[in-house]
Amino acid sequence: MTDTQASLKPAQPTLYALAEDGRSLHFLFTQCSACGGLSFPANVPGCMHCGQPLEGAAQVTRPGGGELLEFVTLHVPLLPGMAAPSIAGDIRIAPGIIEEGVIAVADEALLRPGMALQAVAAVNEADGVYACRFVPANAEAVQ
Repeated sequence: MTDTQASLKPAQPTLYALAEDGRSLHFLFTQCSACGGLSFPANVPGCMHCGQPLEGAAQVTRPGGGELLEFVTLHVPLLPGMAAPSIAGDIRIAPGIIEEGVIAVADEALLRPGMALQAVAAVNEADGVYACRFVPANAEAVQ
């Protein structure tokens, strides 16, 4: 990891952190001491599986990625600063945990439900932050 990469901060620090390779991301979960289930993000107050309070529970870091369930091309930005068109999808990031994410591919024709995705850092050097974007794990369809 370069000094520049080390100085970057995550846009959403309760969700992910930059991996050692300086490109991929790790997701931050909390593991319930009662049922052993993972909850996301790491700062949720209670276990999403059994409801047990998670205060003092162990934080678990896992490589960011998941299985693409469905996707859509957005022709209007959903958030300020979000590019349009862009592709968003529902991604299973762990058993029982589905999150929405932005997928960085040139064309949705490169995607298919069930494919493996990897979470990578989309760097905004001007602001000194990085955001999470998903790319196909095979890297052939990356924009």
